[in-house]
Amino acid sequence: MRTSPGGWRTCGGIFDFEEKEKRLAEVSRLLEDPAVWNDTQRAQELGRERKSLAGVVETLSSVDQGLRDSLELFGMARADNDDATLEGIESDVARLRETVEGLEFRRMFS
Repeated sequence: MRTSPGGWRTCGGIFDFEEKEKRLAEVSRLLEDPAVWNDTQRAQELGRERKSLAGVVETLSSVDQGLRDSLELFGMARADNDDATLEGIESDVARLRETVEGLEFRRMFS
């Protein structure tokens, strides 16, 4: 079990954020090497992989930040008995859930 940059405990999971983040850095380094462009097919494959990985990494980072923001706002709203803000947080978390479900769906069919 590992701790993510956001402080959440992880064990890989279906998205395995840390591995995707490492692979994204590796693919980006490979694409910076001018020699990779001698093999057009390999360069194109790496470009597609980088685009796919970047999409997942950016989305998961956004979801992580959204959850952390919602948690902080929840604490403040709860302390103030601010029902309107709590309802807004519920809506925000529902959107984050839809985003994660979309990632799950794409992962199953990729």
